[in-house]
Amino acid sequence: MKLVNKIPIWFMRQAGRYLPEYMKIRSRNSDFLRLCLNPVLASEISLQPIKRFNLDFIILFSDILVIPHALGQEVKFLKSHGPLLNSISSIKDLNYTSLNKSLEKISNIFETIKILNAKKSKRNLIGFCGGPFTVLNYMIEGGTSKTHGKIKTFIKDKKRAANDIIKIITEISIEYLKKQIESGANYVQIFESWAGLLEREEYIEFIIKPNQRISEEIRAFSKHTKIIHFPRGSRYNYKIFAEEVNCDVLSLDQAYPKELLSLLREKGITVQGNLDPQELLKEGDRVEEKTKEVLEKFKKNNHIFNLSHGILPQTKISNIEKVIKVVRDYETSK
Repeated sequence: MKLVNKIPIWFMRQAGRYLPEYMKIRSRNSDFLRLCLNPVLASEISLQPIKRFNLDFIILFSDILVIPHALGQEVKFLKSHGPLLNSISSIKDLNYTSLNKSLEKISNIFETIKILNAKKSKRNLIGFCGGPFTVLNYMIEGGTSKTHGKIKTFIKDKKRAANDIIKIITEISIEYLKKQIESGANYVQIFESWAGLLEREEYIEFIIKPNQRISEEIRAFSKHTKIIHFPRGSRYNYKIFAEEVNCDVLSLDQAYPKELLSLLREKGITVQGNLDPQELLKEGDRVEEKTKEVLEKFKKNNHIFNLSHGILPQTKISNIEKVIKVVRDYETSK
């Protein structure tokens, strides 16, 4: 995937709370999950940052926790609290019957993608899911956790149960992504947001193997669909991930081994990232300088400009505009 004289740009969480047009819709729709499952509104939200910033990628407006919902786990999003799930400890705790019935519960998402596909023009359209371990984390913890004590104990003391649930998450994620591709997505991203919790042995078992399987199945299903993986927080494990998991794009955060970039060049894997979203909160010219640093750092690699995590709600729109201008000016000056 050669990207010549053009550095594509999009932002994780580019549709969200920092945009007044999003907050206007959100103020009229208190149920976040229902909003994600409303094709008209979800497609409108997905296109808001495109209309405002003319970005190169549209990403589906949804949430990784639609998968626990589809599997029969109660999922709520509480204002000023975040996601709340009824914590489980085995498959028996889920109101789950079959993959097909689970996918029916979230089938409106495929309608959203069809709407976006009709409006994308020449832009790329990204579908996504959460990485299996990350989804498992939320299902066991019952929401966002600072210590992740439940999941760490669970995968050690109840490894068989953990693998059973991971297997179901992996299988439904594969079918979910296939449906997104059939509906019009030409990129898919797997957000393994809590990969950094695990050391090497558990990382191989709960990060590498499930993500490897997803990639293999998607590659066999659609040779033309580009696969992005983001195993956030992997640090030194980024290298083994790049060696073992078949992907077109690897998204990076701030910490990775110095030899990783040359490995990605050798394997023909595009780098995505990795401006720190905290920089978008700063005053003055700092964000422009930090953007240039990212561009210079990855100039020998094929590169999609992005952040090292999602846009924060308090982000200044003017800083987003500054970043885009620097990227556009940089690509035309090469």
